[in-house]
Amino acid sequence: MTEASKAGQSAGESLREAQKRLTRERLVDAAFEAFRDRGYAAVSTAHIASAAGASRATFYLHFPSKAEVVIALLERIEPTVVAFHRRLDEIADPSLESVREWVDRAVAWWERDRLRFEAFEQAVAVEPKVAARWFESVYRAADAMTRHLAAFTDGADRDRERLRLVTLITQMERTMYFTAVRQAPHDREQLVDVLAEQWWDALKQP
Repeated sequence: MTEASKAGQSAGESLREAQKRLTRERLVDAAFEAFRDRGYAAVSTAHIASAAGASRATFYLHFPSKAEVVIALLERIEPTVVAFHRRLDEIADPSLESVREWVDRAVAWWERDRLRFEAFEQAVAVEPKVAARWFESVYRAADAMTRHLAAFTDGADRDRERLRLVTLITQMERTMYFTAVRQAPHDREQLVDVLAEQWWDALKQP
C-alpha cells in the first residue's frame, strides 16, 4: 500500500473511493509512461486505458480527454516546482555563487526528467487547456517567492516584479526545453553562469 493510500484510508476514505482513486492514479502513471516512450500525439486514450489494465469506458469515467491526464501530471509536479522556487527565495542575502548552485540543480532536474518535460511540451503545443494550466503553475512558482515580493511595498511595483519573475521562469523553461530536452549543442557551464547572473540580478533588493 502506498503512502497516499494509507493517508486516504486513515482519513476515513471508503474502499470504493480508494479503489476509484487508485484506478485514476494507474491511468495517470500509464499515461506518463506512454507519453514518455511514444510521444503525446501518438498515444490514444485506448492505449492509456489498456496500459493501465482498464477499459476506455473506465478512462472516461476519470478523464474527459487526454489533455486532462496531462493536467493531472502537471498537478503532480507543480508542488516540486513551487518548492524549488521557494528554496531560491529562502536564500538569505543571496550571492552569485548560491544562486548558481540553485540554477545548477534546476538544470540537472530538467536533464534528468527531459522525457517527462518533452511530453508536457508536446501537449502544451496542441492543447490550450494544458497550456493555460502550465502557465498557471508558472505564476504559482513566482508567488512562492514571498520574501522577495514582500520587499516591494507598492502594489503596482509588486505586480510588476511578480510579472518579471514569471518572465524569468518562462525564459528559463524555454531555454531548458531547447538545451536539456531537445539537446541543442551548448556549453552547460556557461549556460548555468548566464542563468545564474540573470536570477541574481533579479533577486537583488530594490
